[in-house]
Amino acid sequence: MKFALCFALAVALVVSVSADAGQSACQDLVEIGQTYQHHFDPAKYWYCETLGEPAVEKDCPEGMAYMHLLKECIPWASYQWKPLENPPTLA
Repeated sequence: MKFALCFALAVALVVSVSADAGQSACQDLVEIGQTYQHHFDPAKYWYCETLGEPAVEKDCPEGMAYMHLLKECIPWASYQWKPLENPPTLA
């Protein structure tokens, strides 16, 4: 019984965490071709390629992090954490 409860709680936690990574749903034309910060890994970002399909996860080059204010990957030494922002539509 305890195992089943713990397992269900763990699954719910994983689902809620993955749903809140800042991934765009790319449901609006203004999102297409845009990049958005990944909420859990600064070395990654989201890219909207196709309208109506969730954004694709991309990696910054080695030694770099995505800076959402600049909309590009920059060297880790220049990276500054800023409050998280959501895209217009969430996946």
